[in-house]
Amino acid sequence: MNKLLTLFVSAAAIAMCSCSDDKLTGDVPYQPENPDNGQSVQFTLSIDLPSAKGSRSETTDPDNNNGSTSNDGVEIGKDYENMISNAIVVIADATNNGYITAAEIKSNNLHASDDKTRYTASSSFSQSQLSEYYQKLPGNQQVKANIFVFCNPTQELRDILFGNDTKTVKPELGSTEWTNSVLNHTSKTAIWNKNGFLMSNSTISTCELPRTIQDWNYYTSEDKPFNLSGNNPDLNIDNNQAIRVERVAARFDFRDGSVDGKNDATLNGIGDFTYEVVTDWDTKDPIVNVTLQKMAFVNMNKTFYALRHVSGDGRPVNSEICKPELPWVFQNGTIVEPYGNYVVDGNYTWKEEALAAFANISSSNTYNFSERLEYPLFNPDGSIDNTGDGTDNWGTSICAEVINGEQDNDQEWNKPGNKGDYHIWRYATENTIAGISDQKNGVSTGIVFKGKMSAPKALESSTDEALRTLATILNDNGAGLGDHETAPILYSFANNLYVSWHNIFKAAIKEAIPGFKKIEGTDNWQPTEITRSTGLFKAVFGEGGFGTLRFQIVSKDANGNVTDYNIVTDKNATNFETAIDTEVTYNDKCADKAWNDWNNAGKPANGDIKDAFKAAVTGADITIYQRSNDNKFGWGYYCYYYYWNRHNDNRNNGVMGPMEFAVVRNNVYKIAVTKLSRLGHPRISENDPENPTPDTDDEVNNVYITVETETLPWVVRINNIEF
Repeated sequence: MNKLLTLFVSAAAIAMCSCSDDKLTGDVPYQPENPDNGQSVQFTLSIDLPSAKGSRSETTDPDNNNGSTSNDGVEIGKDYENMISNAIVVIADATNNGYITAAEIKSNNLHASDDKTRYTASSSFSQSQLSEYYQKLPGNQQVKANIFVFCNPTQELRDILFGNDTKTVKPELGSTEWTNSVLNHTSKTAIWNKNGFLMSNSTISTCELPRTIQDWNYYTSEDKPFNLSGNNPDLNIDNNQAIRVERVAARFDFRDGSVDGKNDATLNGIGDFTYEVVTDWDTKDPIVNVTLQKMAFVNMNKTFYALRHVSGDGRPVNSEICKPELPWVFQNGTIVEPYGNYVVDGNYTWKEEALAAFANISSSNTYNFSERLEYPLFNPDGSIDNTGDGTDNWGTSICAEVINGEQDNDQEWNKPGNKGDYHIWRYATENTIAGISDQKNGVSTGIVFKGKMSAPKALESSTDEALRTLATILNDNGAGLGDHETAPILYSFANNLYVSWHNIFKAAIKEAIPGFKKIEGTDNWQPTEITRSTGLFKAVFGEGGFGTLRFQIVSKDANGNVTDYNIVTDKNATNFETAIDTEVTYNDKCADKAWNDWNNAGKPANGDIKDAFKAAVTGADITIYQRSNDNKFGWGYYCYYYYWNRHNDNRNNGVMGPMEFAVVRNNVYKIAVTKLSRLGHPRISENDPENPTPDTDDEVNNVYITVETETLPWVVRINNIEF
């Protein structure tokens, strides 16, 4: 060893004596007192992609392949999702990530392994920046540094790390603020161009640097670079650690979950995105189907951290970078140790302000959701109406076109393929919420499915007049029935659908009154009894009565009491009897009174009478469906289903858990709607009794969404959704 050291010193001494100028050459050590006039030193490193062959992500392993919470297998990305075309390497102090220097790696200096899971890269650092750092070190000692890699960087990231002439100054030596860089999503493909997905460290990679600036003299030739992730025998430094990266975007895949046999959870799908939603109470035969025709992405973040941040409470203060997301553990819906953490959102400050403002949103006190969200679900006044201005404000796709797109790469997790055939739908930015109670519709990323109602063809010739009328109306795609103002209005209560107010009026009475009896000594009739507590009767009439009623007798019992009857609503009808509700005065606040006022006023499309009618009806939990014309699928009755993307499901429907609703980088969320258990929300907010607002919790007590999840590195989650 002493002999080797003597040889080394002698060689260095010879090299120093042969120096004829103050520039660093391949043979001459650097002299700190003499500027290097832009000289550089060479380096090389290895970059591991998040889909590395054979990797399995473990929820309890903080040094897993990609910091994910997956333990269910892998989903290998497409070649164009794994490609590195160029990169930026940053060296930072290992103690605090203080900035030292950065370099850009060009495409001709990037070389992929045969299995395309690892890249080797080379470039050079500015020696003057390294010299400035070394001058601040106490002396000849081990020098540790953290290595950060940004693959396929955006111009905004280049400006942050290298500076530009107009708006950005590169980080100063020792600065740590660069690690908190928040980037802007300024176009639909800015961070997920084919062969150009933005990636950054999934874990912090620490290496040993040469002890002195003079030692860098060994590495001034492109043929002999310093290896930041491998062995350097000249200095006895072995950095045996590749830099692991992850994509900063997430991916959403989709399949048709209505096809029988593809998933055990498929209970009412009949294929082609169609589900049997409303059935006849007596026969159990389907009478209303819903076909999902469009799916729209809503509430996508416009900003995100360049490096993943995590913290115990989801706030940026005291957050850590490139640390793994730790899952929250639940037992019987309760959080138990070991506790998880939160992925911190790049939009955190705005979300705090937005959440505080949601309760005050109204037509006179609006909020600009589009300031920080792409495809905002809500209009500034807090209403939901995507095409009210004639344009599509959401990220809308045709369901059938999505499954005709590119298929995913099914891996071990999907053998023998019984989870169905998924297709790549779209990519998205990270979106997380700090805490549990702030997971709200106004800030969480979701999907809106647009469904069209129809009736089985056989019902068009049914002997039941009500079913025949319903089928004729639902299956008419033309303009003959009129628009939302003139076409028949459908009313839904307890998942039963009624054509016109007259039909829901009649059904409410038939539900509450078994028959009528004649009032002795008069020609008038009264109900034998009234069960006013029944749901539909109370919804239509409130606590009041129905006033004067006309009916036709169908049958009587031996005592002359009416056992079956028809309600008469035609003013010109003959052969009817008149019944008087003698027990309770007609309620002038009920939904029926509001409808009559609106009807008697000529059914105005706007104004106080119309507003009062809709408020009274929806206030009674009756949903209003009005006809509309879809630019792709024609006239019909449409409804929405809202799905808020689940990330860390606590398996406790109706109760939210931490990080339950989120989009986290480098995850693939696999989406399949496997069941529709009821009709969806009406398109128009004022027609909806539930009427989601920006302040509505992502998970509500009236649960009709069931999600099954599997998580795999890219990372993949399969979400089977039941509405």
